[in-house]
Amino acid sequence: MCYFTTRFMEYLSENEKFQEAMDIVRTNCGDKMWLVGGSVYRGLAHLMYDIEEPDVDFDFIVGDPNGNIILPNTWRLHRNTYGNPKFVGGEFSIDFVPLSTVVSIKRRGLEFIFDNFLTGTPLTVQSIAYDVALGKIIGEIGINALESGSVGVNNLGQALFCSRKKGISVEDLIREKAKSLGFEPVLELV
Repeated sequence: MCYFTTRFMEYLSENEKFQEAMDIVRTNCGDKMWLVGGSVYRGLAHLMYDIEEPDVDFDFIVGDPNGNIILPNTWRLHRNTYGNPKFVGGEFSIDFVPLSTVVSIKRRGLEFIFDNFLTGTPLTVQSIAYDVALGKIIGEIGINALESGSVGVNNLGQALFCSRKKGISVEDLIREKAKSLGFEPVLELV
């Protein structure tokens, strides 16, 4: 686990976009924040397997968002597809998702804690995060998926929800994600 965190922190420290994103997110929330999504699993896959460096936006889950959003002058406030704040700048955007609005947690009627986010990601490789406060990569399922170079279902209900939104089967959702990473698809639907 330490290996993942050390390499990822070095990678992030060299990323000017990430540093700018962190400044903006810190201005708008308390100390509970997690970097999730493609910037984490694609970034780690890049470091581990030398796949193409990801050009992805930053997705943050935040525990305690401030009441008033403050953005640099060159940034604009939009809403993502789930109605959460999306900060849009010149070269990238930041999804700013309060933990209390995470769809997979709401849909399952669970307590709004971060572990419930990890259990609700559609695919295994997505069940990983960088805990900013701890300075640590978390999410055993996602770490195992990265280590094995595979993508499978993590939460079938959420995988079905996402595949329907895209108009494809869950199997095709898995295949697409696996192909984009150069990983093996695991097509067992748990």
